[in-house]
Amino acid sequence: MSNEKCAYLLDAGNTQVKLCEVINGQLSEIKRFALNDFPWNQLNSNYPVIVSSVIEEGWRTQLEDFFTKVVYIHSALKLPFKMNYLTPETLGIDRLCNVAGIVNKEAGHPKLIVDLGTCIKFDFVDADQNYEGGSISPGLNMRAKALQSFTAKLPFIRTNVNASFIGKSTQESIESGVFHGWTSEIEQLIARYEKSYPNLMIYLTGGDARYFDFGQKSNIFALEHLTLEGILEIYRLNEDSI
Repeated sequence: MSNEKCAYLLDAGNTQVKLCEVINGQLSEIKRFALNDFPWNQLNSNYPVIVSSVIEEGWRTQLEDFFTKVVYIHSALKLPFKMNYLTPETLGIDRLCNVAGIVNKEAGHPKLIVDLGTCIKFDFVDADQNYEGGSISPGLNMRAKALQSFTAKLPFIRTNVNASFIGKSTQESIESGVFHGWTSEIEQLIARYEKSYPNLMIYLTGGDARYFDFGQKSNIFALEHLTLEGILEIYRLNEDSI
């Protein structure tokens, strides 16, 4: 992306959006909004807006009516990595953007993205920038809701990151199982990747990443805005053809 150009990057979820202005080719101020509080009157409609997520039809129409140019990220665009995922058309756009955001970091190292949000998502890129895939499993809140939804008597208990390891009541037992089960799954998966790839670099992102203690490990980095970095990287590669 040429330095003199400006754009908006939009990472949209079900109820909220993360908006970032690109100035001089760099991420500028990043803000979060509820969909119904989106600041239309504060934005320049002549800037292109690059959207990373699937959004509902009504809001999509508003975007396309307001902005002169709306670009939706998808797997058929030119990407900064080789796609070895067997069904790229089903790959989540957030996962696609996360991979695009890390492939040029720490050249020559295999890389693992651990995205901790609604789901736990692992994505692996080898040392030659081939994206091989990863895994998806329930995140913290989904685990707690599943216990309530699929049992007759267990209540919904909000996540307690200070949960006792051994629960002495039903509430404490759920708190322990949800949080420590979540943590143990992440730790064990990371350990398996590290055993197979000794020079592995690990990138932690997502709203629940703040709950994961990675201690003093020198090969784990927290990247709060990784998805936005990936949106920008894909746009840079494709801006002349889209």
